Amino acid sequence: MSRFFLFIAVLQFSPKFSTISPGLVILPLLIVLFITAAKDGYEDIKRHQSDRKVNHTLVRTVAGGGWTNPNVMQNKARTFVRGIPRFGKGKKAKKVTDPNAKEEVAAVSSAPAPSSPIQEQREHSHSHLHFPHLGHGHHDPSKAHWKDTPWEDVAVGDFVLIGDDEQLPADILICSTSEDENVAFVETKNLDGETNLKSRNAVALLTHIRSAEDCVSKHNSFRIDCDRPDTNMYRLNAAVRVGEQTFPVEMQNILLRGTVLRNTKWVIGVVIFTGADSKIVMNSGGTPSKQSKVERQMNPQV
Repeated sequence: MSRFFLFIAVLQFSPKFSTISPGLVILPLLIVLFITAAKDGYEDIKRHQSDRKVNHTLVRTVAGGGWTNPNVMQNKARTFVRGIPRFGKGKKAKKVTDPNAKEEVAAVSSAPAPSSPIQEQREHSHSHLHFPHLGHGHHDPSKAHWKDTPWEDVAVGDFVLIGDDEQLPADILICSTSEDENVAFVETKNLDGETNLKSRNAVALLTHIRSAEDCVSKHNSFRIDCDRPDTNMYRLNAAVRVGEQTFPVEMQNILLRGTVLRNTKWVIGVVIFTGADSKIVMNSGGTPSKQSKVERQMNPQV
């Protein structure tokens, strides 16, 4: 509709079509365009701030002890602006998966667990989310520990520690949990609208990974072979390989991004899909048009 009035305003500059002053025709159009631009700009800023708030949410990942993620990741994509400085300064390099390649997650594990992740957090963690009793003391960077990492920097192959009532930052394969028989309970209402809790189980070959030291130990290693991501929320073709042993992985062993851990003190898992490759993002669809219903009806009529 704006293009129609712009066309009329252009015609007013011709003496053959001019009926009133061209400035009087352009002025209302400029006012409408300015108000529309201001409204859309405000909405974009609020959306950008919301995205940054989510991207800078913290999750505990394993670090130290000589641990390096062996998976080759692409650099984080950047927008054409630096972003709103309200939630932090600048951006760090992001790691995202290659959807055209087959995921091969190599991680190290081993040795009996001397303590639970919550006990380790009392000594090493700087986190305060849902763990108010944990200490904030300094940790030795040469030793395995849990550190706070923004969601946007979580990469495929990272070991993560999720606490009770925390959201999942990515699609995660469960290694072990605090509950008997390594069961985790998750709320999936963000995915399917159901409020009843659903149970998930850890992979049997990985239940001995119950501390940061277990995650980085080189006495044992495992590999996850996984098909490239797809939009089916209830299908996953993957397998865990430990030496000569192979264990099939199903959706029952996965915690999806957007779900919330409930009635489970902690879960240790390995990230298999992040960002745009996660199930919830692949099923989210595009951003809807900002046009109102009235505009969509008037444009063809005009």
